[in-house]
Amino acid sequence: MLISDLDGTLLDERLQIDPRDVVAVALAHQEGIRVGIATGRMYRSALPHALALGADLPLICYQGAQIQELAQGGSEPEMAAAKVLRREEVPGELGLEVLALCRRRGFALNVYQDDHLYVDRVDDDVRFYTGIAQVTAEVAGRPTLEDRVRRGSTKLTVVARDRDRFQAALAELQELLGGRAEVTRSLIGFCEITAPGVNKGKALNWLCRQLGVDPGDVVAVGDAPNDLPLLEAAGTRVAVETASEEVRQAADWLIPGPGQGGLTELVRRVLSPAGRR
Repeated sequence: MLISDLDGTLLDERLQIDPRDVVAVALAHQEGIRVGIATGRMYRSALPHALALGADLPLICYQGAQIQELAQGGSEPEMAAAKVLRREEVPGELGLEVLALCRRRGFALNVYQDDHLYVDRVDDDVRFYTGIAQVTAEVAGRPTLEDRVRRGSTKLTVVARDRDRFQAALAELQELLGGRAEVTRSLIGFCEITAPGVNKGKALNWLCRQLGVDPGDVVAVGDAPNDLPLLEAAGTRVAVETASEEVRQAADWLIPGPGQGGLTELVRRVLSPAGRR
């Protein structure tokens, strides 16, 4: 199996996948290698990219909090019909603590339920997020955002476009939640919060058990700190050359970054005699 992150790994600055990488995935399929995506994105946000790539594994999304079968298209009925195989939510009491912090400090909070994104208001930080995720944010009315958070959320994302505010938000969230939740970052600006023990690596291990695949036979590729558990769970750990320092240090191989045919090089290497040993 080959599992890849999206943002910062496959998607270029135009949020597109290199056509060479699509061809490489087709070649991998011919050689019996299944290909999947593990991302912090919502299902509806990640699905078009997974389909464009030619992925054939269930989609690991929401930072590993949800694993869902691939829909055949991006329409609402098709997405609704795609079976959710696993979902683990942020408990309501933790979410309310995060919401209170965000309102006190002026951070934007994304709340996710049933693959919809809810916010207090649409501001520059929310527009920054939705521009990248290519989804619509819904301003919570009734139920209120507090009511939605209280019910549990697939994950929470605290968004701060300004780098200094982002670093402050990440530090405060890590101090607030401690070991009671998973707190990490994906792109600069996005603080990702999932339930305790929920990450891409745990999701990969679960998927491997369901499919009868040894995690040692998995090649995983990523770029950001939220990808570290994914790489740690895989037999072969790959980082793009533009990855954060800790991810590059954890990797067995480095490949070119988004738009540079990195996946093409990776598949070629995996299929080489040396790569198959």
